[in-house]
Parts: sequence; structure tokens; C-alpha cells
Amino acid sequence: MKTPFWKSNWFRVTLGTLISIVFLLLALKDVPLDEVARSLARVNYVWVAPAVLVMLTQSWLRALRWIRLYYPAHRTLRAFPMFTFVVISQMLNIVVPWRVGELARIYLATEIAKRNAAQTIATLAVEKFLDTLMMLVLLLMIPLFMTLPDWLEGPREGFIVMASVLCVIALGLLLSEDRIVTLLNKIPLPWGKQFVSENVRVALNSLDAFKRWDLHLALQALSVVIWLLGVVGNYFVFLAIDLQLPFISAFLLLAVLQIGGLVPSAPGKLGVFQILCIWTLALFGVDKSVGLTYGILLYLIAYGTPVVLGILFVWWGGVNLRRMTDDR
Repeated sequence: MKTPFWKSNWFRVTLGTLISIVFLLLALKDVPLDEVARSLARVNYVWVAPAVLVMLTQSWLRALRWIRLYYPAHRTLRAFPMFTFVVISQMLNIVVPWRVGELARIYLATEIAKRNAAQTIATLAVEKFLDTLMMLVLLLMIPLFMTLPDWLEGPREGFIVMASVLCVIALGLLLSEDRIVTLLNKIPLPWGKQFVSENVRVALNSLDAFKRWDLHLALQALSVVIWLLGVVGNYFVFLAIDLQLPFISAFLLLAVLQIGGLVPSAPGKLGVFQILCIWTLALFGVDKSVGLTYGILLYLIAYGTPVVLGILFVWWGGVNLRRMTDDR
């Protein structure tokens, strides 16, 4: 039976592209582009360089955190190859729809780092949980320092509910690891029972990192630093265009851009990214043209850095991404 177009991936891409175009037009509306161009020409690159360095450091720390999620076999992994996998994944998530970057990480970790695919999938799930936990803390903290508008309060409350449910599920999996494997062994599978059981156990073993307090604290500490670097990067871009704002604005912008990532859009979030920057900075009295200037510059740094570096890593490492789809 043929899948209706409105249920297909192409429909989502088409819808996302239309949404991006609408938001891009909203971002450009009533903005003197010649003034934006002059503002970009006056950017202080003394602050752009550390902003780029912050983005690279974030990716490096994400690689270090990812390595620890392979406990107890994490000591056999090297940091630089895992860093390249992270950056290639980020590049693909930006330029290709359907979160292909996560599929690429599974492929690269399996084929090059020789990791079990089920365990790699589990590490990515745990990684998303850690980031969701950081986002939850951020959303709970921001209202202590400022009053949020209605258009932000609704999504904030929805994300808090979703994150809380996810935390309960993760805790349940952590406490029921052995029971899940035992239950799975009792289910009469017609074929592949041992294969399924072994892979489920390997995947659940990724949760063992939370049972060791030293490793658990290291994961949480890395997560905190990764997210704080995102805030610092936002603030460096403020300084690059000589925008004097309170530090809480950089926290709020990070939260808004993360939640905005859930909005359907074209690959790269072009349009959505810029309008979210404009709307967020407007809460602090920033003019729309300045907000667009900021949105363009931050976009070039946050998205341009992994795209350029990811392409270089693919070329330099001779990574054949076509095999990723062929093997699947």
C-alpha cells in the first residue's frame, strides 16, 4: 500500500522548507539590509575567534562524554577519532534532513571504531537524556531571573513535562535492567532470540555508567560545561557586535534556540534560527536589524564551523558516507 504524501518524509521536508521561508521573510521584513551589511562589516573579530573556539571545544567535550558512555570499554577509545565522528554528525544534521547525522555516528562507530551497534544506539539515547536534563535545569532556572512572555511560557512548560517523563522512564530502565533482560528471555521469539537478548543487554549496559558515582559525576560535569560553553559562545557574539546585554540573555537565547530546533524547517534551520534570535533579543529592547545581524553572525559561527570542519574530516579521513546507506 502506497504511503500518502502527507505521511511521507518528503512532505515533512516540504512543510519544513515552507516554514523556513515564512520565518525568513518575517526576519527580513522591514529591515534595512544595507544597515545589516554595514553592521556585519564592523564585526569585531577579536570576539569571533573565541566564539569559534568555544564551538569546537563543545564538540570535543561531547566526544569525551560520548566515550565515557561506552563504559566499561571506554578506555579503548581515542578522543580524536570520536571527535571527528561528532563533527561529521553535526555537519550532516545541518545540511541533510531526517537527522542523518545520528545514523552516521552509528555507522562510523561500528565500522571504524569497531563498537557494537546496539551499544552505540544506547549511548546516543543516554546522551540525549543528559542534554534533556541540562535543558530542564536551564528552563527551571531562567524564570528565577526574568519574567518570560506567553509565547515562551507555553513551550517551556511543555518541555518540562516531556523532560520529566523522560527522566522517570530512564530511572525505570536503570532500576529494571536485569528484569527487562529476564522478561525478554521468557518471550517466545521464533528466531534470533539469543541475538536480540544479547543486544538488549549490551544496550542496557550503557546505563552502568550511572551506577558508578565517579563516572556519573564526570558525565554530569561534562554536560554542565558543554551547555555553559553554549552560553559563553552566545555572549561572545554579543561582544562581537558591541551588544551590551545581561548575561541571562545568553542563557535565554540558548534555551529558545534549543526548543526552536523542534520546529519543522528546512535543513540548516535557516529563517527559523534568525527569527528566534530577533524575537528573543527584542525582549531586551534590541532593534530588529541588530537582532538579524546577531542571528546571521551566530548562525555562521554555530552552523558554519561544524559544516566546514565536517566536510574536511570526511575528505581527510576518506570516509565513504555512501556506504552508510548501502549497508543499511
